[in-house]
Amino acid sequence: MNRAHNPTSMHMTRPLEWMLSCMLLVWGASMLRPEAFFDLPVYKIMGEVMTESRWGMVAASVAVLRMVGLGINGWWRRTPVIRFIGALSGGLCWLAIGFLMLVGSYAFNTRLPAGFGWYPLCFVFEGWCVLATGYDMFKNGSLTAGAAPRNVT
Repeated sequence: MNRAHNPTSMHMTRPLEWMLSCMLLVWGASMLRPEAFFDLPVYKIMGEVMTESRWGMVAASVAVLRMVGLGINGWWRRTPVIRFIGALSGGLCWLAIGFLMLVGSYAFNTRLPAGFGWYPLCFVFEGWCVLATGYDMFKNGSLTAGAAPRNVT
């Protein structure tokens, strides 16, 4: 029996990937509102890297592209490489946001906001998604050009 397209325990990260994409989209959309988040001291370092609206555009763009990739991977064709790139991009976004907020907190001797703990947590879960999609790429033979898909049970 061919089990090439059956979900594995690693493959069951898709709801987590959708959730993390939605969270990044909401974060990006909130940065696009006319409110000035970057007036807070913890965001000053982020403001020196890019403007608030650019952070919002980057986050929203990564989230939307990832959602498109998840849709292609889930409804049209099995392409775990798209999921891998999306998880890696999302993880880098969460890492940049969390790291720059942490640096801003130390640089200006201010407290981190109450929700700061979500950024490292999202980064860790994105790492899990990267590992899961890497396993799916290996299982499907996506890493070897022209190779037949593996049938791993």
